[in-house]
Amino acid sequence: MAEPRRIDLVVVHCSDSPFGDAALIDRWHRARGWRGIGYHYVILNGYPDRESYARRRPKFWLDGVVENGRPLDRIGAHVRGHNRNSVGVCLIGRSQFTQQQFGSLVGIIDELKKDHHGLEIAGHYELLRPADAPKTCPNIDMDWLRGLVGC
Repeated sequence: MAEPRRIDLVVVHCSDSPFGDAALIDRWHRARGWRGIGYHYVILNGYPDRESYARRRPKFWLDGVVENGRPLDRIGAHVRGHNRNSVGVCLIGRSQFTQQQFGSLVGIIDELKKDHHGLEIAGHYELLRPADAPKTCPNIDMDWLRGLVGC
């Protein structure tokens, strides 16, 4: 039996779209030639599709729902140079996230901390290499988040 992979980092992302879910991101990533969704978790904002967003008809019961993406035992495809040891979590949205989304994000991190001691948290933008295009993803104050979760 293979050794479980070492996880010491959670990388927080945003979808940079006002709507979406894990299935939509899976389609986007496959269209880029990937084998499927690169994130391990996707946290919904209540707008799972273009229609609900265009009509301004949120599905409130979906706000903060956590959808599974790539299984945790598989290496993600979400941040070059850091996939092997990390878990990727994507918040649906651009820069304004809901309390429910933050609550779910904190819950994911708290659960991961139980099995992965010394876990660190980073925003995608904090892990860019010099040759990478500039990013602000996930467009949240990561110091605030680290203080919130004690990492």
